[in-house]
Amino acid sequence: MPSRCLRCLRCLVAPALLTVLLACDSQPARPATEAARPAEVVPVPDTTPGAPVDPAKTAEADTHYRAALELEAAGRLVEARSEVELALAGGAGRDAQLLAAKLAILRDDLDVATKLLEPLAVDGSDALVLYNLGLIAQRRGVYNSARTRYLAALKADPAYAPARYNLALLTFDAGIKDEAQHHALKFIEQSPGDPRNAELRTRVGLDAVMPAGPTITSPGTTPPATTPAGKPDAPGLTNPSERR
Repeated sequence: MPSRCLRCLRCLVAPALLTVLLACDSQPARPATEAARPAEVVPVPDTTPGAPVDPAKTAEADTHYRAALELEAAGRLVEARSEVELALAGGAGRDAQLLAAKLAILRDDLDVATKLLEPLAVDGSDALVLYNLGLIAQRRGVYNSARTRYLAALKADPAYAPARYNLALLTFDAGIKDEAQHHALKFIEQSPGDPRNAELRTRVGLDAVMPAGPTITSPGTTPPATTPAGKPDAPGLTNPSERR
C-alpha cells in the first residue's frame, strides 16, 4: 500500500515539474536585434605601470596612428577618424587620443572630444589638453569654463601662445577690455611674426594704449599660416616643443 501511494505521488509531481520547466522556456524571446546605441568613445588603453604590452599590437597601433596623421593633414577626416579609432583600440596612448579629440572638435562632436581629453587633464600639467578643453568651452559659449581652462594651460606652459590668443578674444567679447589687452600684448610679444597681430591690436583697442612697432621676423622665414584674427585658434595637436 505505501509503495502504491509513492507511485501516485510521483505521477502527480512529475507533470507539475514539467509544467514549470515548460513555463520557464516559454518566456517571450528577446528581439534578434536591439535599437542601435549611440556611438561611444573608444576605450582609453590601459596605461597602468607594469601592464602587459604586446609589441606586435603596439606596432600595429602606431601604424594606424601615423596613417591617421597623414589623412588628417590631407583633409581626409572621415578616413583619419577610422584609422585613429583603430589605433586607440590597439592600445595607442596620448597622441592618438589628442588626434581623435581634434577630429571630434572639427566635426563639432564636442561631447566625444571632452570624454577623450578629460582623462588626460587630471594632473593639470598638459597645456595642449587644457587648451583644447578651453576651446570646447569657448565654442559652447561657456565663458567661465573656457577662461579657467585657458589660464590653466598658461600655468602649465606660460609660452603656449594659442591659449593667450584665445583668451584675448574671449575676454574682449565678454567686455573685459583691460584683460583682453593684457593677453593680446602678451601674445604679440610671444609671436611677433604672426600675421594676425595688427588686426588683433585693432580689435582689442591696443593701438590706443601702445602704438605698434615694426613687425620682426627671422631672416629667411615667413610667418606661418594661421587662423584669421577674430576667430579662436583651431584645436591643437602637438605641444610647441614637440613640433618638428
